[in-house]
Amino acid sequence: MQNSSMDIDEPAIVTDLHKARILIVDDNPSTAMTLARAVARISPRLDVISATDGEMALEQVKGESVDLVITDMMMPGMNGLELIEKLRLHPAGGPTYTILITAYDVPGLKESARRVKVNETMIKPIHPERICQVVRKALEEMEPAQSAGQSQEARPAFKLLVADDNPSNMVLLTRYLQGEGYDLVTACDGVETLEVMRAEMPDLLLLDVNMPGKDGFQVLQEIRSDPATEHLPVIILTAARLDPADMQLALNLGADDYVTKPFDRRELLARIRTKLRVKQAEDTVRRRNKELSLLPEIGRELSARTSLTDLADVILRRTVETLGAFMGHLIMLEPQGNSQKTYRIPSEKQENFTPEIPDLAPLLKQVNDTRQGFVIGDTGKDARWPAAMGDPSRSLVVVPIFGRFDLLGLLALAHEQPEYFSQEHMLLLQAIASQAAIAMENARLFTTMKQERQRLNVVLQNTTDAILIFDAEKKMSMANTAAQKLFKGHEIELGKPLQTRFENTLLIGLLDQAQVTDACQSCLIAWSNKQTYNVLVTPVEDGYVATLHETSSRG
Repeated sequence: MQNSSMDIDEPAIVTDLHKARILIVDDNPSTAMTLARAVARISPRLDVISATDGEMALEQVKGESVDLVITDMMMPGMNGLELIEKLRLHPAGGPTYTILITAYDVPGLKESARRVKVNETMIKPIHPERICQVVRKALEEMEPAQSAGQSQEARPAFKLLVADDNPSNMVLLTRYLQGEGYDLVTACDGVETLEVMRAEMPDLLLLDVNMPGKDGFQVLQEIRSDPATEHLPVIILTAARLDPADMQLALNLGADDYVTKPFDRRELLARIRTKLRVKQAEDTVRRRNKELSLLPEIGRELSARTSLTDLADVILRRTVETLGAFMGHLIMLEPQGNSQKTYRIPSEKQENFTPEIPDLAPLLKQVNDTRQGFVIGDTGKDARWPAAMGDPSRSLVVVPIFGRFDLLGLLALAHEQPEYFSQEHMLLLQAIASQAAIAMENARLFTTMKQERQRLNVVLQNTTDAILIFDAEKKMSMANTAAQKLFKGHEIELGKPLQTRFENTLLIGLLDQAQVTDACQSCLIAWSNKQTYNVLVTPVEDGYVATLHETSSRG
């Protein structure tokens, strides 16, 4: 997993927060300890415990529940979402507030987190200072004086940070930007700007150059040197009389644009919209790059399975969590009969709903004909998904799982919201399905080989002929029951050549001839048990098979 830098000043201690028990879980022990130490400094009344995996976390809270949980998403054994679900079933009550930390901003992750009632999802890299800001806010909301169940209002699409020490400018900018529907946070000096920025992670910063504490140049330099904020669009607010050399310095430090005071409202808003559009495009590219790093991880998890049942469970769980679906269906087409599996994330709204896979024969025909996946925007308007009674599925993404020669299966994910899935979701799901196809074919091959090996062993062990198998170096790799009886009294050891004695000499000679000629060799050998055997040595790939068939007895 990826870790953000932890080399920052830890937050100052405050004492006005109620007593709470906080659990921090991260599979990197250093990260877990650093976060625990930083959070503990918020207040001496906090009881902070840490763990390095889900099982350890559950063991630590067995006797007493926790109020707040901070957990990493990707951990061995049990991921963050699974841990949160298990903690909610604690006999003493589940956590009041949960924070999920992840390195992958993939489509649907926040939706999956929302469905299991995660309060905050944070994308790495993250400073402990930012996490402490969120913890403080959560603890304040958990105070008894706060009204229970108070829902947070939906925020506009973009959050802007305005940093200016001039109250008049701040009033004017606030009126302009709130009138456009932007969500605003403010700061009046350089130090506060950095604190608010790390706590709120806005989409764009309007930065005044002349501010107390730290000026705009110093703030900009720190922003661009921090991996968590280096991509933040920054528009400099500057007086018209600013020295051109200073303006050049700001641009060299990484400012994206500048607006001179007094600013024209239309120009300012146009520049903000332009930078936000650029940020959206760049965020998409960065998210896709993270998705590319996620795919090998899923591939490794799939390749570690040799059972089709286990493989189906992993495919469904990882795709449902990655794309934010509430349910996934998988049909595997097999010669002995098709199999179906369903995976569903628990939800209070669907607790009485029993998942049923409808007749997917029409969808199988479509993907077989087109070899393409597709998105169903609204099941109420698309007859391809004949939903069962009570099925809340409204939006679906369907992809085929094609092997080298034929269709292996069909994967369908469902969401309760119409028009949820997009082409981007489908492309990501198809990439995962391609990895699943390789894993499924390998699992089938493994199963076939295992079955063939079992059949061969049964045949070899029950035949009356003595059979010995040698590797390419003529060392014995297998001897059936008849061969072991025949060589009784003589040493035959697996992994070693036959010892040169009596009738073994002729058998060893046949092996040598088969090696030289790369062809079958045979002869009659009179054995010490007064039996005569027709011995046949056959070269095979990477070795030789020797068959000893009894022909007669000697008087």
